[in-house]
Formats: sequence, C-alpha cells, structure tokens
Amino acid sequence: MKKIIIITLAALSLGLGSCKKYLDINKDPYAVNTVSPDLLFTYAITNWAGNRASGDNYIPNALMIQSIASGGNYGWGAENVYDFSIYSLGNTWKTYYSSAGNNLKEAIGIAESSEIPNKTAAGQCKITLAALTYEITMFWGDVPFKEAWDAENFPYPHFDTQEEVFNSLLSLLDEGMENIKNGDPLTAITAGDLFYKGNLEKWTHLANSLKFKILMTMVDKDPSKKTAIANLLSEGQMISSAGDNLQMGFENTPRHYNPKFALLKAFAGGSNLFFFANNLVLQPMKAQNDPRIPKYFDMGLGVTDYIGVNTEQEADTTIATISMYLYRPDAPELIFSYQEQLFLEAEAYARGLGVAPDLGTADAKYKDALLAACLYYGVSSTDANDFVATKTLMNSNDAVKEIHLQQWIDLMDRPIEEFNNWRRSGPEGAEVPALTLPPGAPSGPLFRRWVYPNAEEISPNPNAPKNNPQYYEKLWFDL
Repeated sequence: MKKIIIITLAALSLGLGSCKKYLDINKDPYAVNTVSPDLLFTYAITNWAGNRASGDNYIPNALMIQSIASGGNYGWGAENVYDFSIYSLGNTWKTYYSSAGNNLKEAIGIAESSEIPNKTAAGQCKITLAALTYEITMFWGDVPFKEAWDAENFPYPHFDTQEEVFNSLLSLLDEGMENIKNGDPLTAITAGDLFYKGNLEKWTHLANSLKFKILMTMVDKDPSKKTAIANLLSEGQMISSAGDNLQMGFENTPRHYNPKFALLKAFAGGSNLFFFANNLVLQPMKAQNDPRIPKYFDMGLGVTDYIGVNTEQEADTTIATISMYLYRPDAPELIFSYQEQLFLEAEAYARGLGVAPDLGTADAKYKDALLAACLYYGVSSTDANDFVATKTLMNSNDAVKEIHLQQWIDLMDRPIEEFNNWRRSGPEGAEVPALTLPPGAPSGPLFRRWVYPNAEEISPNPNAPKNNPQYYEKLWFDL
C-alpha cells in the first residue's frame, strides 16, 4: 500500500508562553502573551480545510464510500476494502479536536472574556465550531462535546450521545447568530475570515443552513424536528446563491496547493495515476447525458468514450481518471454549497417534512440545484440550462430517489458529504445508490462509521467507550 502523507497547510506558530523568569525581571520580548481571536480562527479553519482535502480524510472517505475507484492494484491503496491507516484515523481526530476545535474554542473564550466582549467574532467562531463538530459526530457518533476543549476542568471528557451533540449544535448555532445580531459589525473577523471576509449576512445564512442540514439528518429518527424544518423553510434566511458557498480557496503556488494536487505532485509528478471513474457515478451520468462528465473525468488513452471501473476492479490506461480539473492546484475545498442547500429543500418538499407535500416546489428546487451544480463545476450556462430542461420529477417516491441520486453525483468530489448523505438517503438496504460490499473487503455489512483512534482517545481517556465500535455499526441517525 502506498504511503499517504499529510499535507501541512499552515505553519502558524502561536507562542502563548514566556521564557523562564529570573527574579521576575527577565521577559522574552518576542513571546506572544496574548492572541487575537482572528489568528486562532484562521489557524483553525486552514487546518480543517486542509485535512478535509488530505490523504488522511479525502482519500479514505472517497474510496470507502465508492465515489471514486482505486483501480485495484493499478491505483491507490486499500481504503476501498476498509483497510484504514491508523494515521488517517488519528490525524483526522487530532485535526478536529486539537488543531481546529481547540483553537476555535480558545478564540471564543478570548472574544467573550475581553474587557469589551467581541460578540461578533465569537459568533463567527461558534458557527464554524458547529459545522466542524457536525462532521465529527457524523464520523464517530457519540463524541466529547460538552466537556471537550476544557482540559483544566475535564481532562478526561465524557462522550455525549449523537442525539445530544446534534441538539447542542442547534443551540450553538442559535448562540452564534444571536452574537452576530447583537455584536458590533466593526469587530468582525475580516482579513482572517477566509470564508466570507466578515460578511455577517452570509454567516447568518450559513448558520440557518447548517441548522437545516442537521435537522434533515435527525428527522427520520426524531420526527418532531419537522416543525423546525418548516420554520426555516418559511423564513427563507438560508444560503441563497453560489456567493454564499462555504469554501476555502487555495493557490497555484507550492506552499499553498490544494492538498489533493500536492499529493499527486509528490507521488505522480502532478498527474493523476491513482484515482479512477467509479461506475457508480459515471454510469448514471452517462445515462442522462450529464454535461459534467468532462469536468469530473479525464478520458483514458486510446479510446473515444469515458470508461469506468467497478469498485476494486483492476484499471488500465483506457479507464477514465478523476479529472485534473477537480485536482487542480487552486481548486477550492467546498464545505457547504448552494446546490446542497437546494437539494435538501427539494427533498423536504417532496417528502412533506413539516410542510404539505408539494411536488411542484420540489421540482423547481431540484432544477435550480442541478443548474447550480453544473455551473459550479464549470459547465457553460447554455449546456447547463439545456440539461436541466430535460429533467423533471415524477411521482413522490421517484422524486425522492432522483433527488438523492443527483445529490450522489454532485457530491462525488466531496466524500464527507457523500458518506453523510448516502447513509440518510434511506433505511439500510434502500440507500441511493445501492452499494455492494467491495471485493476483498471483510465479509459483513457495509461501512457505516469510523472507529475511534486508539492511541489518541481510547487508551488515554478512561471515559471513552470501553469497546471500540465496529466500522459497520450504525450511528444514532442511521436507520
């Protein structure tokens, strides 16, 4: 198995201490004794985005959920047969809890404890912490939250149930929006806000959209959430354009490459020799003449059509690879998108979640989502509109299935969201698409969760679960 490296996105030194004093007169003039929330926030989000796009997170998730193919021995690794590196597990846990989560929590504490509290910066950090923690619980289920990031009072934090974490995140998002509403806009994090440059309206829209996403994750297990879903739909203060997308930009310079490209640069000279078109994505796209195909894939050698492979099937030079357009050095890391929001709204109306079933509104949202998805990935406006004109939702059962299929296609290069949405797309055995156990994987059920990293959490924390769950065990939300 090829070695996976960690791409370091930011090397920001925060010297929080001072040198040893002698008779209280020696002080290090170069030590940083106070840190602004801006620096902590920027450090947190660059580490978060860098991990999402890294060999520790992107690759194992994309291969495991079968949105891309490894090409068997011809390509990369064995995560598609559930052979996860302990470094992927440990490094991702540490990124979420230490590099990103702890710095956000510290930033909130500094902002709120200042002589003049900076409510606005605290709000931005709380909304970001909620988004990050949603990913944590969607990987691991029950995780530390209420006692997390407070080593002085809780050196060994207890694990909250996933349901408790979700409800806590809804409250945290409300707190963040209330902070922004009551704070001074002039104190917002701006230069260090690599997402929205301090645009507080966009932050409020994001917070409402994150609430909507969490509620849509919970509603099948807790139908009482339908009321809150209906309220958000009626209020309409959610992400409403591609300009609201939550994403981290990268640059075409060696120290600022997108980590996906940096990995290919290190191991393949900047070309993609390892990751291939999975038929689970390519074939539905070909069946619908999807104009995103040449944006998603680069055609193989000596052929005149895009050829995919099944999961763990051996590839060769004729097989289409994941495109270098997606793996370009300055490709942004997309965390929450306008089309994702629209697909969720379309699903809510098609299913009648808190609202009367309304296939007409669902169809309109679905078409808008498809158009936004095509435009985001560089399809021309003419081709995108022509494609959308051929699409329509049929009866309610087919409508929901079609929405989930288009979510699957849209999320191909966003495997965290692909994994999350696939699990909530239907009860076990009825998810969209229907995945089968990859050849060579351990006999048993499909992958449903990450296991806790032993060295980073299970061994040192006496309050961690006594028995590490198996990768096929369902999380609370997963029917």
